[in-house]
Amino acid sequence: YLREQLVGRLATVSRKQIPQVTPVGFGVDEDRVYVNIKHTSKKARNIRSNPRVSFVVDDFPPWDGTAQGLHWVLMSGKAELISSGELYEKGRDLIEEKFPGYEENFGVREDGWSKYILVITPTKVQSWGL
Repeated sequence: YLREQLVGRLATVSRKQIPQVTPVGFGVDEDRVYVNIKHTSKKARNIRSNPRVSFVVDDFPPWDGTAQGLHWVLMSGKAELISSGELYEKGRDLIEEKFPGYEENFGVREDGWSKYILVITPTKVQSWGL
């Protein structure tokens, strides 16, 4: 399910304890979620001060009065900003695989606007309709 979905929502919390939810493209493997992230973004600043995050992926069919066809996955866990190494390479490859052309258009590369990959390691996973 997660490999098929294009957008998830990343929830972070600022130093002032104000929540922020942002739609993001992502890659995923069996253990982690990977997001390309600009190191100066509010998301990155929030994660530096508080690495606890939530991430949700969902899809809703047209409403028919029931929850039939509704699917979602909600993860809570810790996030880490990385700029090199095995997880960085894996995350970059998964994002590029899911979004062909992403690297050249949005800079998931050493010389691009974003040299960072956000790695989310879930500690709790819930789902519905899967």
